[in-house]
Amino acid sequence: MTLTEVMQNVNFVVDMEGNKKAALLDLPVWEKLVAYMRELEEDATEELLAMPSLVDAINKSSQRVKSGQFTRYEDIKRNV
Repeated sequence: MTLTEVMQNVNFVVDMEGNKKAALLDLPVWEKLVAYMRELEEDATEELLAMPSLVDAINKSSQRVKSGQFTRYEDIKRNV
């Protein structure tokens, strides 16, 4: 499904001033869009997991958090 196909099949809900407030899609268009996004998500996940250095970094970070070896954002922000 392309962006052009989605845009050709969308209906907008507008307020009294004509400002777009919501978008309505026919159910078949919505289902195709969701399937497309799932495929992209799966491809991106596979691509990221194929990077050994990224997987290692995520695992190390997870271990540091579990062992309490991290600095909270609030603490960093307070000290700036």
